[in-house]
Amino acid sequence: MKSFLASVGLLAVCVSLTARAADLPVKAPAALPPPYNWSGFYLGPNLGGAWTSGSLPISVNNLYGGITEFIGGGQAGYNFQAGHFLVGVEGDFDGATFGHSVLPTPTLGTVRQNWTGTIAGRFGLVEDKWLLYAKLGGGWVHSNATLNFPGVTWQGSNTSSGWLAGVGVEYGFKPNWTLKLEYDYIGLGNWTSPTVPPIQLNRDLQMVKFGANYKFERGIADTVAPTRAAHSPERSENEDLAQKSQNPIADLVSVPFQSNTNFNAGPFNRTQEVLNIQPVIPLRINADWNVISRTIIPVVSQPNPFFNNNTNGIGDITQQFFFTPTHPGALIWGVGPIFTVPSATDPILGTGRVLFGPTAVALVTPGHWVIGVLVNNQWSVGGNPLRPNVNAFLAQPFVNYNMAHGWYLTSSPVITADWLAAPGQQWTVPIGGGFGRIFKLGDQPVSANIAGYYNVIRPTGASNWQLRAQLSLLFPER
Repeated sequence: MKSFLASVGLLAVCVSLTARAADLPVKAPAALPPPYNWSGFYLGPNLGGAWTSGSLPISVNNLYGGITEFIGGGQAGYNFQAGHFLVGVEGDFDGATFGHSVLPTPTLGTVRQNWTGTIAGRFGLVEDKWLLYAKLGGGWVHSNATLNFPGVTWQGSNTSSGWLAGVGVEYGFKPNWTLKLEYDYIGLGNWTSPTVPPIQLNRDLQMVKFGANYKFERGIADTVAPTRAAHSPERSENEDLAQKSQNPIADLVSVPFQSNTNFNAGPFNRTQEVLNIQPVIPLRINADWNVISRTIIPVVSQPNPFFNNNTNGIGDITQQFFFTPTHPGALIWGVGPIFTVPSATDPILGTGRVLFGPTAVALVTPGHWVIGVLVNNQWSVGGNPLRPNVNAFLAQPFVNYNMAHGWYLTSSPVITADWLAAPGQQWTVPIGGGFGRIFKLGDQPVSANIAGYYNVIRPTGASNWQLRAQLSLLFPER
Protein backbone atom coordinates (compact mmCIF):
# COMPACT_ATOMS: atom_id res chain seq x y z
CA MET A 1 0.00 0.00 0.00
CA LYS A 2 2.80 2.44 0.81
CA SER A 3 4.50 1.54 -2.49
CA PHE A 4 1.27 2.21 -4.37
CA LEU A 5 0.78 5.58 -2.67
CA ALA A 6 4.41 6.53 -3.42
CA SER A 7 3.92 5.62 -7.05
CA VAL A 8 0.73 7.70 -7.23
CA GLY A 9 2.56 10.64 -5.60
CA LEU A 10 5.47 10.38 -8.04
CA LEU A 11 3.04 10.25 -10.98
CA ALA A 12 1.27 13.36 -9.67
CA VAL A 13 4.58 15.21 -9.41
CA CYS A 14 5.50 14.23 -12.98
CA VAL A 15 2.10 15.34 -14.32
CA SER A 16 2.45 18.63 -12.44
CA LEU A 17 5.95 19.26 -13.83
CA THR A 18 4.80 18.34 -17.32
CA ALA A 19 1.86 20.74 -17.07
CA ARG A 20 4.13 23.54 -15.85
CA ALA A 21 6.58 22.84 -18.67
CA ALA A 22 3.71 23.03 -21.15
CA ASP A 23 2.78 26.45 -19.73
CA LEU A 24 6.33 27.82 -20.22
CA PRO A 25 6.78 30.05 -23.32
CA VAL A 26 8.63 28.35 -26.17
CA LYS A 27 11.60 30.38 -27.44
CA ALA A 28 11.36 30.70 -31.21
CA PRO A 29 14.53 30.14 -33.23
CA ALA A 30 16.32 33.28 -34.30
CA ALA A 31 14.98 34.52 -37.62
CA LEU A 32 17.47 34.42 -40.46
CA PRO A 33 17.91 37.63 -42.43
CA PRO A 34 16.14 37.57 -45.80
CA PRO A 35 18.34 36.69 -48.78
CA TYR A 36 19.64 39.46 -51.00
CA ASN A 37 17.40 40.30 -53.97
CA TRP A 38 19.36 40.84 -57.20
CA SER A 39 16.38 41.52 -59.50
CA GLY A 40 15.70 44.87 -61.12
CA PHE A 41 17.36 47.75 -62.96
CA TYR A 42 20.80 49.07 -61.98
CA LEU A 43 23.47 51.49 -63.17
CA GLY A 44 26.86 52.66 -61.98
CA PRO A 45 30.45 53.72 -62.74
CA ASN A 46 33.52 51.63 -63.45
CA LEU A 47 37.26 52.05 -63.98
CA GLY A 48 40.19 49.78 -64.67
CA GLY A 49 42.82 48.80 -67.17
CA ALA A 50 42.83 47.37 -70.70
CA TRP A 51 45.47 45.89 -72.94
CA THR A 52 45.67 44.46 -76.43
CA SER A 53 47.39 41.26 -77.38
CA GLY A 54 48.05 42.85 -80.76
CA SER A 55 50.81 42.49 -83.31
CA LEU A 56 51.93 44.61 -86.25
CA PRO A 57 54.31 42.59 -88.44
CA ILE A 58 56.53 44.86 -90.51
CA SER A 59 59.11 43.07 -92.66
CA VAL A 60 58.57 39.92 -90.57
CA ASN A 61 59.52 41.81 -87.35
CA ASN A 62 56.83 42.58 -84.78
CA LEU A 63 57.53 46.16 -83.71
CA TYR A 64 54.26 46.60 -81.83
CA GLY A 65 53.47 44.89 -78.55
CA GLY A 66 49.98 46.29 -78.07
CA ILE A 67 48.35 49.04 -76.05
CA THR A 68 47.92 49.33 -72.29
CA GLU A 69 45.49 51.97 -71.13
CA PHE A 70 43.34 53.37 -68.34
CA ILE A 71 39.61 53.00 -68.96
CA GLY A 72 36.69 54.59 -67.17
CA GLY A 73 32.95 54.88 -67.79
CA GLY A 74 29.72 53.29 -66.70
CA GLN A 75 27.28 50.43 -67.12
CA ALA A 76 23.55 49.80 -66.87
CA GLY A 77 21.45 46.66 -66.96
CA TYR A 78 18.58 44.56 -65.68
CA ASN A 79 18.63 41.33 -63.63
CA PHE A 80 15.98 38.66 -63.19
CA GLN A 81 16.58 36.25 -60.30
CA ALA A 82 14.91 32.85 -59.87
CA GLY A 83 16.18 31.18 -56.71
CA HIS A 84 19.92 30.73 -57.02
CA PHE A 85 19.95 31.51 -60.75
CA LEU A 86 20.17 34.89 -62.45
CA VAL A 87 19.81 36.06 -66.03
CA GLY A 88 20.13 39.62 -67.24
CA VAL A 89 21.40 42.01 -69.85
CA GLU A 90 24.07 44.70 -69.44
CA GLY A 91 25.60 47.41 -71.59
CA ASP A 92 28.63 49.57 -70.83
CA PHE A 93 30.69 52.35 -72.36
CA ASP A 94 34.25 53.33 -71.43
CA GLY A 95 36.60 56.01 -72.61
CA ALA A 96 40.25 55.01 -73.01
CA THR A 97 42.99 57.41 -71.94
CA PHE A 98 46.47 56.44 -73.00
CA GLY A 99 47.79 59.26 -75.19
CA HIS A 100 49.23 56.85 -77.71
CA SER A 101 51.15 53.63 -77.96
CA VAL A 102 54.41 54.42 -79.70
CA LEU A 103 56.38 51.90 -81.72
CA PRO A 104 60.01 51.46 -80.64
CA THR A 105 61.01 54.05 -83.23
CA PRO A 106 58.37 56.79 -82.83
CA THR A 107 58.64 57.92 -86.44
CA LEU A 108 57.30 54.52 -87.57
CA GLY A 109 53.80 55.24 -86.28
CA THR A 110 51.34 55.26 -83.44
CA VAL A 111 48.26 53.28 -82.41
CA ARG A 112 45.53 54.55 -80.12
CA GLN A 113 42.15 53.30 -78.85
CA ASN A 114 39.62 55.96 -77.91
CA TRP A 115 36.59 54.12 -76.53
CA THR A 116 34.95 50.73 -76.07
CA GLY A 117 31.31 49.70 -75.78
CA THR A 118 29.70 46.34 -75.06
CA ILE A 119 26.28 44.74 -74.73
CA ALA A 120 25.93 41.23 -73.35
CA GLY A 121 23.74 38.74 -71.55
CA ARG A 122 24.64 37.86 -67.96
CA PHE A 123 24.15 34.38 -66.50
CA GLY A 124 24.92 33.90 -62.84
CA LEU A 125 24.75 31.86 -59.66
CA VAL A 126 23.52 33.66 -56.53
CA GLU A 127 24.41 32.89 -52.92
CA ASP A 128 22.78 35.62 -50.80
CA LYS A 129 24.96 38.75 -51.22
CA TRP A 130 27.36 37.09 -53.69
CA LEU A 131 26.86 36.79 -57.44
CA LEU A 132 29.21 34.84 -59.70
CA TYR A 133 28.40 35.47 -63.37
CA ALA A 134 29.49 35.02 -66.97
CA LYS A 135 28.87 37.38 -69.88
CA LEU A 136 28.43 36.66 -73.59
CA GLY A 137 27.71 39.25 -76.25
CA GLY A 138 29.36 41.79 -78.54
CA GLY A 139 31.76 44.74 -78.29
CA TRP A 140 32.84 47.78 -80.30
CA VAL A 141 36.20 49.55 -80.23
CA HIS A 142 37.18 52.83 -81.92
CA SER A 143 40.86 53.11 -82.88
CA ASN A 144 43.27 55.47 -84.65
CA ALA A 145 46.52 54.42 -86.33
CA THR A 146 49.36 56.18 -88.12
CA LEU A 147 52.02 54.32 -90.15
CA ASN A 148 55.06 56.10 -91.53
CA PHE A 149 57.97 53.99 -92.72
CA PRO A 150 59.69 53.41 -96.08
CA GLY A 151 57.10 52.58 -98.71
CA VAL A 152 54.07 53.01 -96.41
CA THR A 153 52.46 56.25 -95.26
CA TRP A 154 48.93 55.99 -93.92
CA GLN A 155 46.61 57.44 -91.29
CA GLY A 156 43.12 56.22 -90.47
CA SER A 157 40.42 55.58 -87.88
CA ASN A 158 38.05 52.68 -87.51
CA THR A 159 35.18 51.44 -85.34
CA SER A 160 35.07 47.66 -85.44
CA SER A 161 32.95 45.04 -83.72
CA GLY A 162 33.63 41.61 -82.32
CA TRP A 163 32.44 38.99 -79.86
CA LEU A 164 32.62 39.46 -76.09
CA ALA A 165 33.12 36.90 -73.30
CA GLY A 166 33.64 37.72 -69.67
CA VAL A 167 33.39 36.58 -66.05
CA GLY A 168 32.89 38.51 -62.85
CA VAL A 169 31.95 38.54 -59.19
CA GLU A 170 29.59 41.02 -57.51
CA TYR A 171 28.75 41.66 -53.86
CA GLY A 172 25.64 43.29 -52.35
CA PHE A 173 27.38 45.84 -50.16
CA LYS A 174 24.30 47.84 -49.12
CA PRO A 175 20.54 47.51 -49.76
CA ASN A 176 20.87 49.59 -52.95
CA TRP A 177 24.59 49.24 -53.72
CA THR A 178 26.78 46.47 -55.09
CA LEU A 179 30.51 46.21 -55.88
CA LYS A 180 31.93 44.18 -58.76
CA LEU A 181 35.17 42.95 -60.31
CA GLU A 182 35.05 41.82 -63.95
CA TYR A 183 37.31 40.46 -66.70
CA ASP A 184 36.27 40.81 -70.38
CA TYR A 185 37.78 39.68 -73.68
CA ILE A 186 36.73 41.26 -76.98
CA GLY A 187 37.77 39.34 -80.10
CA LEU A 188 38.07 41.97 -82.85
CA GLY A 189 40.13 40.25 -85.51
CA ASN A 190 42.47 42.22 -87.77
CA TRP A 191 42.30 45.78 -89.08
CA THR A 192 43.95 45.86 -92.51
CA SER A 193 45.44 49.13 -93.76
CA PRO A 194 44.73 50.10 -97.42
CA THR A 195 48.41 50.31 -98.19
CA VAL A 196 50.81 48.53 -100.51
CA PRO A 197 51.83 46.24 -99.01
CA PRO A 198 48.78 45.94 -96.67
CA ILE A 199 49.52 45.89 -92.93
CA GLN A 200 47.31 43.84 -90.60
CA LEU A 201 46.89 45.24 -87.09
CA ASN A 202 45.58 42.70 -84.56
CA ARG A 203 43.64 44.42 -81.75
CA ASP A 204 41.97 41.76 -79.54
CA LEU A 205 41.24 43.56 -76.26
CA GLN A 206 41.34 42.38 -72.63
CA MET A 207 39.89 44.46 -69.79
CA VAL A 208 39.72 44.30 -65.98
CA LYS A 209 37.10 46.60 -64.44
CA PHE A 210 36.29 47.62 -60.88
CA GLY A 211 32.73 48.91 -60.58
CA ALA A 212 29.81 49.85 -58.35
CA ASN A 213 26.10 49.61 -59.16
CA TYR A 214 23.06 51.37 -57.75
CA LYS A 215 20.00 49.07 -57.65
CA PHE A 216 16.65 50.77 -58.09
CA GLU A 217 15.00 47.81 -56.36
CA ARG A 218 16.32 47.30 -52.84
CA GLY A 219 18.33 44.17 -52.23
CA ILE A 220 17.32 43.87 -48.57
CA ALA A 221 15.02 45.73 -46.21
CA ASP A 222 16.50 48.23 -43.78
CA THR A 223 17.20 46.75 -40.36
CA VAL A 224 17.84 48.48 -37.09
CA ALA A 225 21.38 47.80 -35.96
CA PRO A 226 21.80 46.82 -32.32
CA THR A 227 22.86 49.65 -30.10
CA ARG A 228 26.45 49.35 -29.01
CA ALA A 229 27.45 49.76 -25.43
CA ALA A 230 28.88 53.19 -24.87
CA HIS A 231 32.55 53.54 -24.07
CA SER A 232 32.94 55.25 -20.76
CA PRO A 233 36.23 57.04 -21.36
CA GLU A 234 36.71 58.82 -24.67
CA ARG A 235 40.22 57.43 -24.86
CA SER A 236 39.03 53.80 -25.14
CA GLU A 237 36.70 54.58 -28.05
CA ASN A 238 39.41 56.46 -29.93
CA GLU A 239 41.95 53.73 -29.24
CA ASP A 240 39.59 51.00 -30.44
CA LEU A 241 38.99 52.88 -33.67
CA ALA A 242 42.71 53.64 -34.05
CA GLN A 243 43.63 49.96 -33.71
CA LYS A 244 41.04 49.00 -36.32
CA SER A 245 42.26 51.68 -38.73
CA GLN A 246 45.85 50.41 -38.29
CA ASN A 247 44.80 46.82 -39.02
CA PRO A 248 44.84 46.19 -42.81
CA ILE A 249 42.24 43.39 -42.47
CA ALA A 250 39.92 44.84 -39.82
CA ASP A 251 36.15 44.62 -40.25
CA LEU A 252 36.07 48.35 -40.99
CA VAL A 253 35.29 50.29 -44.15
CA SER A 254 37.93 52.97 -44.73
CA VAL A 255 39.10 55.19 -47.57
CA PRO A 256 42.72 56.28 -47.08
CA PHE A 257 44.30 59.03 -49.20
CA GLN A 258 48.04 58.52 -48.90
CA SER A 259 50.49 61.09 -50.29
CA ASN A 260 54.06 59.84 -50.87
CA THR A 261 56.53 62.61 -51.77
CA ASN A 262 59.89 61.17 -52.87
CA PHE A 263 62.70 63.70 -53.06
CA ASN A 264 65.79 63.79 -55.31
CA ALA A 265 64.61 61.10 -57.75
CA GLY A 266 66.08 60.42 -61.18
CA PRO A 267 69.02 61.96 -63.04
CA PHE A 268 67.67 65.51 -62.56
CA ASN A 269 66.98 65.14 -58.79
CA ARG A 270 63.32 65.94 -59.26
CA THR A 271 60.42 65.18 -56.88
CA GLN A 272 58.12 62.23 -57.47
CA GLU A 273 54.61 62.46 -56.04
CA VAL A 274 52.34 59.41 -55.67
CA LEU A 275 48.84 59.86 -54.22
CA ASN A 276 47.41 56.42 -53.43
CA ILE A 277 43.62 56.20 -53.11
CA GLN A 278 43.10 52.95 -51.19
CA PRO A 279 39.48 51.96 -50.38
CA VAL A 280 39.32 49.01 -47.95
CA ILE A 281 36.01 47.13 -47.83
CA PRO A 282 35.26 44.00 -45.74
CA LEU A 283 32.99 41.47 -47.48
CA ARG A 284 31.33 38.66 -45.48
CA ILE A 285 31.54 35.12 -46.85
CA ASN A 286 29.84 33.37 -43.91
CA ALA A 287 29.83 33.39 -40.10
CA ASP A 288 33.44 32.17 -39.98
CA TRP A 289 35.19 33.95 -42.85
CA ASN A 290 35.51 37.43 -44.35
CA VAL A 291 37.32 38.61 -47.45
CA ILE A 292 38.89 42.06 -47.23
CA SER A 293 39.10 43.97 -50.52
CA ARG A 294 41.94 46.52 -50.76
CA THR A 295 42.28 48.54 -53.97
CA ILE A 296 45.21 50.90 -54.68
CA ILE A 297 44.67 53.58 -57.35
CA PRO A 298 47.85 55.67 -57.78
CA VAL A 299 47.78 59.24 -59.11
CA VAL A 300 51.39 59.91 -60.11
CA SER A 301 53.71 62.78 -61.00
CA GLN A 302 56.74 60.91 -62.36
CA PRO A 303 60.15 62.46 -63.22
CA ASN A 304 61.12 61.74 -66.82
CA PRO A 305 64.37 59.72 -67.04
CA PHE A 306 65.45 61.57 -70.23
CA PHE A 307 64.15 65.13 -69.84
CA ASN A 308 64.02 67.59 -66.95
CA ASN A 309 60.24 67.44 -66.49
CA ASN A 310 57.48 65.32 -64.93
CA THR A 311 54.73 63.20 -66.49
CA ASN A 312 51.39 63.26 -64.66
CA GLY A 313 48.52 60.78 -64.69
CA ILE A 314 47.13 57.54 -63.26
CA GLY A 315 49.41 54.56 -62.70
CA ASP A 316 48.72 50.83 -62.66
CA ILE A 317 45.83 49.80 -60.36
CA THR A 318 46.48 47.05 -57.80
CA GLN A 319 43.83 44.85 -56.18
CA GLN A 320 44.33 42.69 -53.07
CA PHE A 321 41.99 40.17 -51.44
CA PHE A 322 42.66 38.85 -47.93
CA PHE A 323 40.71 35.81 -46.70
CA THR A 324 40.62 36.10 -42.91
CA PRO A 325 38.73 34.34 -40.08
CA THR A 326 36.03 36.40 -38.39
CA HIS A 327 37.08 35.13 -34.94
CA PRO A 328 40.89 34.93 -34.92
CA GLY A 329 42.93 34.23 -31.83
CA ALA A 330 45.78 36.38 -30.55
CA LEU A 331 47.33 36.28 -34.04
CA ILE A 332 45.22 38.08 -36.66
CA TRP A 333 46.04 36.92 -40.19
CA GLY A 334 44.87 36.93 -43.78
CA VAL A 335 46.08 35.47 -47.09
CA GLY A 336 44.96 35.79 -50.69
CA PRO A 337 45.81 36.95 -54.21
CA ILE A 338 47.15 40.27 -55.45
CA PHE A 339 47.12 41.46 -59.06
CA THR A 340 47.93 44.64 -60.95
CA VAL A 341 46.32 45.72 -64.23
CA PRO A 342 48.15 47.94 -66.79
CA SER A 343 45.98 51.02 -66.39
CA ALA A 344 48.64 53.75 -66.63
CA THR A 345 47.65 56.78 -68.69
CA ASP A 346 51.23 57.07 -70.01
CA PRO A 347 53.90 54.37 -70.56
CA ILE A 348 56.27 56.07 -68.10
CA LEU A 349 53.70 55.72 -65.28
CA GLY A 350 53.37 51.93 -65.36
CA THR A 351 54.99 48.63 -66.26
CA GLY A 352 52.71 47.84 -69.21
CA ARG A 353 52.36 44.30 -67.81
CA VAL A 354 49.67 42.30 -66.03
CA LEU A 355 51.01 41.22 -62.63
CA PHE A 356 49.83 38.45 -60.31
CA GLY A 357 50.99 36.79 -57.10
CA PRO A 358 50.24 35.97 -53.42
CA THR A 359 49.83 38.37 -50.51
CA ALA A 360 49.61 37.86 -46.75
CA VAL A 361 49.34 39.88 -43.55
CA ALA A 362 49.77 38.97 -39.88
CA LEU A 363 49.53 41.14 -36.75
CA VAL A 364 49.01 41.20 -33.01
CA THR A 365 47.40 43.88 -30.83
CA PRO A 366 48.83 43.59 -27.29
CA GLY A 367 47.64 46.44 -25.08
CA HIS A 368 48.15 49.79 -26.79
CA TRP A 369 50.20 48.27 -29.63
CA VAL A 370 49.44 47.18 -33.20
CA ILE A 371 52.40 45.21 -34.60
CA GLY A 372 52.48 43.28 -37.86
CA VAL A 373 53.75 42.86 -41.40
CA LEU A 374 52.22 42.78 -44.89
CA VAL A 375 54.07 40.96 -47.71
CA ASN A 376 53.48 40.15 -51.37
CA ASN A 377 55.30 39.19 -54.55
CA GLN A 378 54.09 39.72 -58.11
CA TRP A 379 55.21 38.35 -61.47
CA SER A 380 54.31 39.54 -64.97
CA VAL A 381 51.80 37.16 -66.59
CA GLY A 382 50.53 39.23 -69.55
CA GLY A 383 50.38 42.66 -71.11
CA ASN A 384 52.79 44.16 -73.65
CA PRO A 385 55.44 41.51 -74.45
CA LEU A 386 57.88 44.22 -75.58
CA ARG A 387 57.95 45.73 -72.06
CA PRO A 388 60.39 44.26 -69.48
CA ASN A 389 59.31 41.33 -67.31
CA VAL A 390 58.47 42.02 -63.65
CA ASN A 391 59.33 40.05 -60.51
CA ALA A 392 58.74 42.40 -57.57
CA PHE A 393 58.63 41.85 -53.81
CA LEU A 394 57.12 44.13 -51.14
CA ALA A 395 57.23 43.92 -47.35
CA GLN A 396 55.63 46.53 -45.09
CA PRO A 397 56.25 46.02 -41.36
CA PHE A 398 54.10 48.29 -39.20
CA VAL A 399 54.34 49.29 -35.53
CA ASN A 400 51.82 51.62 -33.91
CA TYR A 401 51.52 52.75 -30.28
CA ASN A 402 48.19 54.33 -29.30
CA MET A 403 48.05 57.01 -26.61
CA ALA A 404 45.48 59.23 -24.92
CA HIS A 405 43.00 61.48 -26.77
CA GLY A 406 43.40 59.63 -30.09
CA TRP A 407 47.13 60.30 -30.58
CA TYR A 408 49.43 57.55 -31.80
CA LEU A 409 53.00 56.91 -32.96
CA THR A 410 53.51 55.04 -36.21
CA SER A 411 56.20 53.45 -38.37
CA SER A 412 55.39 51.52 -41.57
CA PRO A 413 58.32 51.56 -44.02
CA VAL A 414 57.74 49.98 -47.44
CA ILE A 415 60.62 47.63 -48.28
CA THR A 416 60.81 46.57 -51.94
CA ALA A 417 62.99 44.32 -54.08
CA ASP A 418 63.26 44.08 -57.86
CA TRP A 419 64.55 40.52 -58.30
CA LEU A 420 65.40 41.11 -61.98
CA ALA A 421 67.61 44.15 -61.34
CA ALA A 422 71.40 43.99 -61.35
CA PRO A 423 73.16 42.96 -58.12
CA GLY A 424 73.34 45.90 -55.74
CA GLN A 425 70.35 47.56 -57.44
CA GLN A 426 67.56 45.31 -56.17
CA TRP A 427 66.62 46.56 -52.69
CA THR A 428 65.02 49.70 -51.33
CA VAL A 429 65.04 49.72 -47.50
CA PRO A 430 63.71 52.80 -45.64
CA ILE A 431 63.72 53.58 -41.92
CA GLY A 432 61.69 56.23 -40.10
CA GLY A 433 58.31 56.98 -38.57
CA GLY A 434 55.91 59.68 -37.43
CA PHE A 435 52.74 60.40 -35.49
CA GLY A 436 49.01 60.74 -36.02
CA ARG A 437 45.63 61.21 -34.41
CA ILE A 438 42.05 59.95 -34.58
CA PHE A 439 39.48 62.77 -34.57
CA LYS A 440 36.18 63.80 -36.12
CA LEU A 441 35.28 66.24 -38.87
CA GLY A 442 31.68 66.91 -37.87
CA ASP A 443 30.31 63.39 -37.42
CA GLN A 444 32.92 61.78 -39.71
CA PRO A 445 35.70 59.82 -37.92
CA VAL A 446 39.09 60.50 -39.48
CA SER A 447 42.63 59.24 -38.95
CA ALA A 448 45.50 61.50 -40.04
CA ASN A 449 49.22 60.94 -39.76
CA ILE A 450 52.54 62.21 -41.13
CA ALA A 451 55.88 60.41 -41.24
CA GLY A 452 59.34 60.68 -42.77
CA TYR A 453 61.54 57.84 -44.11
CA TYR A 454 65.15 57.67 -45.25
CA ASN A 455 66.22 55.02 -47.77
CA VAL A 456 69.35 53.54 -46.20
CA ILE A 457 69.60 51.06 -49.10
CA ARG A 458 68.45 52.13 -52.56
CA PRO A 459 69.24 51.66 -56.26
CA THR A 460 71.30 54.24 -58.12
CA GLY A 461 69.17 57.27 -59.01
CA ALA A 462 66.39 56.39 -56.55
CA SER A 463 64.94 58.89 -54.10
CA ASN A 464 66.92 59.22 -50.88
CA TRP A 465 64.04 60.15 -48.55
CA GLN A 466 60.26 60.30 -48.45
CA LEU A 467 57.57 62.36 -46.72
CA ARG A 468 54.30 60.44 -46.26
CA ALA A 469 51.03 62.06 -45.21
CA GLN A 470 47.77 60.15 -44.94
CA LEU A 471 44.15 61.06 -44.31
CA SER A 472 41.74 58.14 -43.83
CA LEU A 473 37.95 58.41 -43.77
CA LEU A 474 36.63 55.76 -41.36
CA PHE A 475 33.14 54.24 -41.50
CA PRO A 476 32.56 52.11 -38.37
CA GLU A 477 29.25 50.30 -38.03
CA ARG A 478 26.93 52.21 -35.74
